[in-house]
Amino acid sequence: MPPVDQTVNAGQEATFSVVASGTAPLSYQWEKNGAIIPGATGDSYTTPATSSSDDGSSYRVRVTNAGGTVTSSAATLTVTGGAVA
Repeated sequence: MPPVDQTVNAGQEATFSVVASGTAPLSYQWEKNGAIIPGATGDSYTTPATSSSDDGSSYRVRVTNAGGTVTSSAATLTVTGGAVA
């Protein structure tokens, strides 16, 4: 199951997750707008606190095992409003 779109308020974190099946071991690498996110190598990824500049960003994950690599469809992050003071 690919990651799904997330909507959060500015200042909140967003969590994207994927459910993958296949022969273990599975390895994961998350990307934001096509760029690798260093250290984001689990079946889920939680963003740092978001800001309005993150609005519209896309997140996807590459899942790899001995059989090859599959890249998920992209999920979009929508950031609304501002952080509550």
